[in-house]
Amino acid sequence: MKMKLAGLVSAVSLALCVAAPVQAKEEAMTLRLGFEVSLDSPQGVGAKEMARVASEMSKGKINIELYPDQKLGTGPQMIELVKKGELDVFQGGAGMFSSMEGRFNVFDIPYLFDSVNQAYKVLDSKFGREMLATLEPHGLKGMSFWENGIRVVTNNVRPITKPEDLVGLKMRVMPANAVHVTLWKHLGTEPTPLPFGEIYGKLKSGELDGQEHPIAPIYAGKFYEVQKYLSLTNHMYGPLIQIMNLEKFKSMPKKTQAILMKASYAGAVAMRKFSNDNAAKFLEDMKQKGVIVNDVDTKPFREKARPIIEQQFVEKNGDAWLKKINAMLGKK
Repeated sequence: MKMKLAGLVSAVSLALCVAAPVQAKEEAMTLRLGFEVSLDSPQGVGAKEMARVASEMSKGKINIELYPDQKLGTGPQMIELVKKGELDVFQGGAGMFSSMEGRFNVFDIPYLFDSVNQAYKVLDSKFGREMLATLEPHGLKGMSFWENGIRVVTNNVRPITKPEDLVGLKMRVMPANAVHVTLWKHLGTEPTPLPFGEIYGKLKSGELDGQEHPIAPIYAGKFYEVQKYLSLTNHMYGPLIQIMNLEKFKSMPKKTQAILMKASYAGAVAMRKFSNDNAAKFLEDMKQKGVIVNDVDTKPFREKARPIIEQQFVEKNGDAWLKKINAMLGKK
């Protein structure tokens, strides 16, 4: 009888083991995170914080190696590496993802947000997570929204005080984003899509007159060494999207997934804080280095730039995302 009972227990135990779902084992891992700008930039600050939080929360099991300065390729190239599973994590401008999900071009509508806090309200919401989820059919896990910040114009020809001052300037624009080419052509410039790492050299050689970025990347890229004027057009808020290969993310234990999501957001928060805390300092330092900075009445720029880009966005992508953003911000 005892032998029969023991056999029954063994059989039941075996059946339970077979029936139980296989759980991914928590093991030590090293992930590679690539981005286009320097380790000293706001992105670098955020990446280091993400790596610190992931290591701390996992008790050293998750190690994130950082590859700044386009060491692994340009932004579009790194996106493809993540898709193929050859790079673990990348963060880059939302416009780079517009070829996969055209609605991300909503962030290219000039003067969509009046402040960074308005942007955070949208990006950190449930709707923000829904936007990131649209990358999943393309094999990408949207981790969180990071940021470039509010964009301004620099050039070597003249201060930009009205839209007409832009006419004829040879401007660098974001690669892999046709909307930016349309916008800057509409404003009368000669736009040239170019990776971040090539901007400095083209400005120095005179092949380009100017470019547009938020203050922190301008400072980190040392564009003040090769640009004479900085005009506070504040024409666009530029979010970044941090991504991971979806298949790899899903293969991880739920606890590891949760740690990476929390670490990603911690990196985003650290980056934003660094940018916001240091923007005035960076601007003042660039003035001391000889850059001529001027304020701008943004109304004429808004009236010139926004209607055509908003109209084209709605015609191509519908107005659902735009309406949702406006509703969240109390705008019509």
